[in-house]
Amino acid sequence: MDRRKFISASGAVLGISSILPLYGRNLITNTMESEWESVRSEFDLTRDGIQMAQFLLASHPRSVRKAIDKHRSGLDNDPSEYWHNERTNKIKNVLHSASSYLECDPTEIALTDSTTMSLAMLYSGFNLRSKDHVLSTTHDHYSTEKSLEFAVKKNGASITNISLYDEANEASLDEILTRLKNGIKENTRLVAVTYVHSMTGVKLPIPEMSKLIAEINQKRTEDNRIYFCVDGVHGFGVENITVKDLGCDFLAVGTHKWLFGPRGTGLLWAKKDAWHMVDPIIPPFSKAYGMWMGVIPTTDLSFFERITPGGFHSFEHRWALNEAFDFHMKLGKEKIQNRTHELNTLMKEGMLSNNKIKLHTPLSKDLSSGINAFEFEGIDPITLVNKLRDFDIYGSTSPYKTIYARLTPCILNTEEEVQKCLSALESI
Repeated sequence: MDRRKFISASGAVLGISSILPLYGRNLITNTMESEWESVRSEFDLTRDGIQMAQFLLASHPRSVRKAIDKHRSGLDNDPSEYWHNERTNKIKNVLHSASSYLECDPTEIALTDSTTMSLAMLYSGFNLRSKDHVLSTTHDHYSTEKSLEFAVKKNGASITNISLYDEANEASLDEILTRLKNGIKENTRLVAVTYVHSMTGVKLPIPEMSKLIAEINQKRTEDNRIYFCVDGVHGFGVENITVKDLGCDFLAVGTHKWLFGPRGTGLLWAKKDAWHMVDPIIPPFSKAYGMWMGVIPTTDLSFFERITPGGFHSFEHRWALNEAFDFHMKLGKEKIQNRTHELNTLMKEGMLSNNKIKLHTPLSKDLSSGINAFEFEGIDPITLVNKLRDFDIYGSTSPYKTIYARLTPCILNTEEEVQKCLSALESI
């Protein structure tokens, strides 16, 4: 990371950027807020308002912006040569950083443009049979529901959507696991869920769900094994997890949300023993192209080589994605998780003390992440979010059939900003 000037508790700029690393602890001040302010300074976010919707489409940190500008300049100056000379090493860098973050093999990752593209490729390419059953939930996003609908329409498989809880703020581990187990049938081949529900803010216990599915699979033949697929976008970049921790077979994410990655980037991860279950739906530009031309011998392809869509992409963004992963890794995944939960717990506790607010997100960190969904007595969610704008607070509403207001602190926010949000709600 570039070395930066730090701001002392008094606000004076100290000219020692040449000797101090950007994220050093206690080098100038012992206050955590000052340290996080140095992180915030890496972003060009306006200071004119309180940003409580960064999870929709994130701002880029300085290192990502610089990488994008470098690649854009190279492509503008000599597009053919820059693309031919740079693409292989740049993609290797991205895959190396992504695999370090997930603690997996780089060959298990396909690069995409978004969570929606990852989900569509996964489910439309999944080798379902007409006798197979797909189990999903009523809590999933439009992109999951439609991707599954398109998939089963092609192969004649059946699909069931179940509720894993009745009241989001009362959801429990036992309730979720019991309903999951009861929803699985003898012919269930695929279980599709979302890690963090963007409507309610509930974080599913994915490791425990994976364990339950693994126990059921022990009693099944390989031909009837259940595959566990997770839309992980709203836990990715927040929770200190790896794919081994999650235990699922597939993970679809966009990297331009909590990770602060380049806009228009995402990935699809697949466990090696599950690669064969997904066929490409967009021709890949990899060894497969060379095999088709006859200049590369026919060989087995990795998940990356088979599934990553070919065609020309916004390469200046894709090739800068490694900088977003490196930014997070240098800050520390656990540190990011703890800070995010700290701010969100503060927000939720404040909301619970307001008798006009019904908080739908569980207070427990085990069942929530960075999204706080709520209703305000007597004011519809869209009107409420507009009223908050009068206080220079920029929240969001959930894009579902049931609409809630949402305030979502991330590591770029401060405790003071959270308190201002709570005070604004009190004023309203």
